[in-house]
Amino acid sequence: MADGWREVFERSRLIPPPSQTVRLAGENHLSQSQGFQLNLSRVTAPHLSQVIPHSRHVTYQLRVTLFDRNHQHFFGKTWRSSPQKMKNKKIAFNEVLYFYTSLLLPSTLMVLELVSLPPRPDGSHQALGRGFTILELFTNKPEIPATDGDRRLSLHHGSPRGLLHPLLKDTIIDGAHLDCVVKKHPALVSMMHLLPENVLVSGDEEIPAHHHLGLTLTPLRQTWCRCALGGWCGVPA
Repeated sequence: MADGWREVFERSRLIPPPSQTVRLAGENHLSQSQGFQLNLSRVTAPHLSQVIPHSRHVTYQLRVTLFDRNHQHFFGKTWRSSPQKMKNKKIAFNEVLYFYTSLLLPSTLMVLELVSLPPRPDGSHQALGRGFTILELFTNKPEIPATDGDRRLSLHHGSPRGLLHPLLKDTIIDGAHLDCVVKKHPALVSMMHLLPENVLVSGDEEIPAHHHLGLTLTPLRQTWCRCALGGWCGVPA
């Protein structure tokens, strides 16, 4: 029973944003929450087949976290994609994520890390960082997303933890990039009371009705949420 509660706690735990950032957004009248859709298409990474032995047995994952650049602080909850294999030096993820935030500030960033998952002898997988990139969400005019439309983001060597040490210089991985699309998603406004702020969810995952308790939505509410997220809108039997 203790392990079960621990699992629920870990799934539900959210790291809050810096209080100074929340206060700054409010003082600048930039705290009107907005919903967004992020389409993660594919990663092109020709270097991986050269540095990873037995790469045909390795799968890859994207991990996405919000980051406050001014205060060097990760917040929210890290989202993880389903594992995918590489084909022709490309890794197709084709994931669509949704989130909303009231921190419409240029310091609010999204950090995306590519992780390889080589198998261990016992059947588990080892997670190894293979580069990361940064998606700037807002310009100095927060009502205009800096990333509206198609984006191609270069991958950098190292780990996102390097962002906590800004004096460390990272280098771009030659030929490696992530293709993605970001756009506003006004339909999220009608369901913000069902989703915790600054949490990324995909269109096909269960949405907690109350994130503190880890409860899930009833089928009817789950269907309504999928409609709002842009998914299927079937009527439950």
